Amino acid sequence: MSDLQSLPLGYGPADDLVMRDLAHAADAYRAARAEWSARAERAESEAATQRAIAERQRRRAECLEQSLREIHGALFGGDVYRLILQACLTITDAERGAYITAGAAGEPLRVRASLGMQQDGLQPSPFLEALARRVLDGGETLVCNAEGGVAGLPEPGPGEDFRGFVAAPVLLMADLSGVVIAADRRSGEFDKEDVDSLISVGSQAEVAVRNRRLERELQHAYLSTVSMLADAVEAKDPSTHGHCEMASRYARMVAERMGMSPYDLAIVCYSALLHDVGKIGVSDGVLNKPGPLLPEEVQLVRAHVRVGHDLLRGVPALGTVADVVLHHHEWYDGTGYPDGLHGEQIHLAARIVSAVDAYCAMVARRSYKEAYTEDVARAELRRCAGTQFDPAVVEVLLQVLDDPRATDSDDDYDAECGLLPEFVLLTGGAPALG
Repeated sequence: MSDLQSLPLGYGPADDLVMRDLAHAADAYRAARAEWSARAERAESEAATQRAIAERQRRRAECLEQSLREIHGALFGGDVYRLILQACLTITDAERGAYITAGAAGEPLRVRASLGMQQDGLQPSPFLEALARRVLDGGETLVCNAEGGVAGLPEPGPGEDFRGFVAAPVLLMADLSGVVIAADRRSGEFDKEDVDSLISVGSQAEVAVRNRRLERELQHAYLSTVSMLADAVEAKDPSTHGHCEMASRYARMVAERMGMSPYDLAIVCYSALLHDVGKIGVSDGVLNKPGPLLPEEVQLVRAHVRVGHDLLRGVPALGTVADVVLHHHEWYDGTGYPDGLHGEQIHLAARIVSAVDAYCAMVARRSYKEAYTEDVARAELRRCAGTQFDPAVVEVLLQVLDDPRATDSDDDYDAECGLLPEFVLLTGGAPALG
């Protein structure tokens, strides 16, 4: 039988064309469907990538905001440079880095902060110095995503074999003032977003560092005022030289042992340093009189607490110190002056200064008496605990007197007392004097 005879009845050449068209259509449909599926997968992949980028940018923005808040919050305390570096490392996902500052032309570079590196002292290694100089001289950010990828630099020192890094300039008052180096990204390579983030931090660092410099100038001005007041007292009575500095050191150590806050420590220390400043209003003849004072002269001497209070009230950062100075001759049993306060009514700082002042006066020679021995002065503290002095303060003071640090004497008031009280408040220290 022929092939034509094997075909179904009624099947002809036109049907062949239809079958071929249907097969082509089916192939085209399958191809189109595969293409649509591939496009959908690509679109989903791109969407996932965009979502990941958006999430990363969101986290980066939140981190940057928090970091900048901490940087500016460190204006009157804390390490601004370290916080700036920490912010740079966090937003770039870097493991380690350094903040290097540049002074005027010809001055050496200084490492102000480093994290995750074997940095010893302020002097940068030859490798870090050359890297920082390259950025400072060019004024542009340097990015390297391969070990040994920057030609012309010295061999890295210990701990400086970076897998990759970003080194960005920091501007201060329109001049290049330093370089931030973020090294060894935890995942992936450093990219343009990392560079932009470092520049953003750098612009905010300019404000923070500039404010920190202004704060230090203001702090120095206040400290100069304090030193001048303390010196004025000792100039009137040479026999008291070193008394205020000794009292401030003992008072600070007592406050530390009693667990007082940084704010309270500053109050106690500066109050002890300036407790007798009002004596500049008492005549030399009365202050240096070798014999007993007349009743009128006693009243003149007692007036020094109010004179000192009024003087210190004129220095804004010493307002609370003025109140302590006013009451450092109150007695624990209420028989002191000027207001007859007793017990917990007296500021704890004033109770500390009262005991410390008395001890320092006892062991010193004055125009009206010879110096007591330390044993006699200690016995007198114990005898007067509960009447003139707070017993708890006396107990701690006696412990301090056995501390080897108590014998360390110098004239560095700033090192002894640290930040002025109102400056400490700006660091978050809350007033808690009782």
